[in-house]
Amino acid sequence: MPFLAAILFSSILLAASGRGACLLRCQQEETDALLRLKASFRFYYYERLPSWKSLTNCCAWEGVTCGDDGSISSSGYAAVVTALNLSSLYISGNLSSSHLFKLTSLRFLSLAYNSFDASPWPALGFQQLPHLQYLDLSFSGLSGDLPVDDGQLSNLATLNFSGLHIKRLPLQSLIANLGSLQELTLHHANISVVSPADSPHASSPTNIAPLSSGLKSLSIKDCTITGGHLGSVLTDPRFLPMLANLVTLDLSGFDLRNFSLHALIGSLSNLENLHLENVNISATTCPSPRPPSTNTTSGLKDLLMMDCTITGGDFNTVLAKLPFLSTLNLDGTKFSGPPPVLERFAELSSLAILSLASCGLTGTFPSLIFHMKSLISLDLSWNENLSGELPEFVQGSALQILDLSRTKFSGEILESIGNLRNLTWLGLSDCQFHGPVPTFTQWPMLSSIYLSGNNLTSSLPSDGYLALHNLTAVDLSNNSISGVIPASLFSLPSLEFLSLSQNNLTGNFLLHPNISSNLRLFIDLSNNRLQGPVPKLLSELVGMYWLDLSSNNFTGNVDLSFIKNYKELDYLSLSYNMLSVVEEGGNQSYAEYPIIWSLSLASCNLTYVPEFLMHQRSTGLDLSNNNIGGHIPDWIWGTGEFSPYSIDLSHNLFTSVATNLSHSSVIDLDLHSNKIEGVIPLPPSGTSRLDYSNNHFSSSIIPEFWSHVGSAISLSLAHNSLSGEISNLICNATDIGVLDLSFNNLSGLIPLCLLKHNKTLEILNLRGNNFNGSLPHDISEECALQVIDLNGNKLEGKVPVSMINCAKLKVIDLGNNLIMDMFPEWLGVLPLLKVLVLRANQFHGTIDHYGLHPFFFSELQVLDLSLNSFNGSIPIGFLKQLKAMMVVSSQVSSTYVEVVASVAASPDYQPNYGESNYRESVTVTLKGQETTLIKILSVTTGNGYFAECQKHSAKTQKHSAKPLPSVALGKEHTEKELSAKGTLPSAFHRALGKAFAERKVPHSAKCKRRDGAGT
Repeated sequence: MPFLAAILFSSILLAASGRGACLLRCQQEETDALLRLKASFRFYYYERLPSWKSLTNCCAWEGVTCGDDGSISSSGYAAVVTALNLSSLYISGNLSSSHLFKLTSLRFLSLAYNSFDASPWPALGFQQLPHLQYLDLSFSGLSGDLPVDDGQLSNLATLNFSGLHIKRLPLQSLIANLGSLQELTLHHANISVVSPADSPHASSPTNIAPLSSGLKSLSIKDCTITGGHLGSVLTDPRFLPMLANLVTLDLSGFDLRNFSLHALIGSLSNLENLHLENVNISATTCPSPRPPSTNTTSGLKDLLMMDCTITGGDFNTVLAKLPFLSTLNLDGTKFSGPPPVLERFAELSSLAILSLASCGLTGTFPSLIFHMKSLISLDLSWNENLSGELPEFVQGSALQILDLSRTKFSGEILESIGNLRNLTWLGLSDCQFHGPVPTFTQWPMLSSIYLSGNNLTSSLPSDGYLALHNLTAVDLSNNSISGVIPASLFSLPSLEFLSLSQNNLTGNFLLHPNISSNLRLFIDLSNNRLQGPVPKLLSELVGMYWLDLSSNNFTGNVDLSFIKNYKELDYLSLSYNMLSVVEEGGNQSYAEYPIIWSLSLASCNLTYVPEFLMHQRSTGLDLSNNNIGGHIPDWIWGTGEFSPYSIDLSHNLFTSVATNLSHSSVIDLDLHSNKIEGVIPLPPSGTSRLDYSNNHFSSSIIPEFWSHVGSAISLSLAHNSLSGEISNLICNATDIGVLDLSFNNLSGLIPLCLLKHNKTLEILNLRGNNFNGSLPHDISEECALQVIDLNGNKLEGKVPVSMINCAKLKVIDLGNNLIMDMFPEWLGVLPLLKVLVLRANQFHGTIDHYGLHPFFFSELQVLDLSLNSFNGSIPIGFLKQLKAMMVVSSQVSSTYVEVVASVAASPDYQPNYGESNYRESVTVTLKGQETTLIKILSVTTGNGYFAECQKHSAKTQKHSAKPLPSVALGKEHTEKELSAKGTLPSAFHRALGKAFAERKVPHSAKCKRRDGAGT
């Protein structure tokens, strides 16, 4: 309820209480009118207003307030209805009758947020409410002409017509006709304006006396304007006097790019609160439409400009005119001109709230702002290029909220931060802080602390938590915190959210005996090194709604019946421990289990699918990495109450599955790495992600299968024995980003749409099949491919020049085909290409280097041209251009290729389990032998990931993730270029093929182990 309306409603209540509400008796005429009004209503779900009954005093009814009229009857003071509040009661019906207007003493009327059937009010009905001062019909579904003619609503002080479909809602005349109006709210409405040029007196504006108004608050947020442009109206000298007394103005959602913020502020001298959320506006200086004033500053106190675009000018010139600013919110605002000079904020001596989140700020944040005595709240979050350090805080700071999350602030969190005794919110997540975890007990008012994603060390404070009565949220995840979790941490009396995941915590998980069992609680302790049994006291936390203990070293048996006490449990993960999950109890107990929306029991030593799931309505289920065999239960696909949309049964021992899953509700299905045989199942309709890879499916793929993956964004059928052709129905999958059909017996032509017209496909892996034909020569200019792997097929023809349209390509593997072409030097212009394999084809001719492109193969790290028919010598200039192969340093992290398909990185998709990176492998000739580099798309030396080397003996060895530049050429080339060895970096000597390797590197060299030993 707006401020002025709240004052009015309070005054009505006070007036009613002056005589004593119990003594006020409703008049029979008004009682009858209210009962007839209720009878015309329809209510959704259930009937409301149960207190509205005949033979009872209407002054005691819900939503009704009375005031006395001064007369006395035998039953008490006679009363009249002065306020009627029926907002948000889900009322529908028709208000065209006159019952409402029998309440002639109404001063306050609200019918907001209902669903009246677009019914118009009586044309002259409001004439019968001469005392009405507050009217709120917002989002009520009413319609009709605006009732302001002939003096109707002339005493109205507050009016809210938001969300109504009113035929005629002229802004200027509305303000002019309602002379007593102080507060006007028109959100999401269609309003009309009259531009100065369209005014009947436009040619002689001096003949029209400007109208004054008492309007103090105007909010026309997210409206549609017809008849003119709002900017021109706001500069109209005849309209501005109506706004002269404005204290609050909200123009959010308008495009004012040709209107100056200077002019707006300069024209409204009494303005204190300006809301411009999601507005395009200029900061250029221009003359004000009002007469010049000797005062060049504004009295503006609150300026809210979230998600705006400053289309021109210097915003710093605006700040210079706002010395009294108390609240400034520029979250998400973009500046086409100079960004704010951060030091300027320190000049605003009254500034209490400064919010600059996601503003694209850069440079170093000035520490003097932290010391502003007036500052209560500072939010700099999501400025990912803004750096700085926390200062030495002094005592007496008023700061209550400090949020620096997702910035480059660094250094230690100094002990002096404890001087912020008023701190209630501390957000330092995803920065670059290091050092010990600060002690919470130094902030007695603290309610939330978020320190995740740093490199904080040491252990957690051991005590003092019981005194923190307001602390509800603690997030210390993704740090390097060690030691044990103190049981006293769970003594926080108001704790609702605790995340300590991805740390180095050890020891047993112990709970404090005084932990509150009734709080709605979130606990995430995943990815630590906790050990011992899961505490039994955990089952007494009946308010638990999220519990994640995954990826620890917990041991022992866990009976799933422990969750029966959790009435609101939404998420449970016990995955990747050393637990054995068992299910005890009979079917009669299953009804007592909570409805768990996401359940993860991966690697829990399960040998069967828990039966209690038949009585669940889970949306996400992960039973991967267990020992469950046999037939996948048919009920798991959505029969009965169980209706998941995400199922992961990968890495089990299943041998069979229903052949028709088309009626299932599952849209994300992972069955890879089982032992399922027979016909490939028809997938659920509407499948988004589907993985049947690494099984024993041996059928052909029927056309109907392809029609069921039209909504797929990721599809993998790799490593089976599937046969047949790819139907052109795959072209209907217009959103597909990953398609992996590698290592099957598929044949025929590759559908042209996968390369020619596809705008979303990022990974195409058809390796190890029998596809024939040639590649299309008109690949789309909007190609999004990052990986093309067609190795081991029977493709012919030439490499299409249009492949350079795929500017995001990182891997091209055309090895082991029948392609007959010259060396495709033009691929060197691809800016991200890291792997190029052309081995075992019919490439011929010389390898020429024209040096036409300054970044020729600049990122290439793996090149294999072996087993072709190239001739001539290799130009030294060609090899010198391969700069990405020339840096070998154990201190520099190197990645062959890291591909994160956007279908997996989308903010709208949060995968329940596993990694989102796609993993690829290529086979190259390295030191004279075929070597398969597996998972090259996620090899990162700094994190201990590794590639795997597989030689002809099929013996698998782990390969170090150090940089492995590789050039594999034919024998003729290496023999002819030996004289050039003095000009080549040593990296080339280690990887130029068998003949070269025999002279420079011992032929017995093996793949390096993960620890780097060996040669």
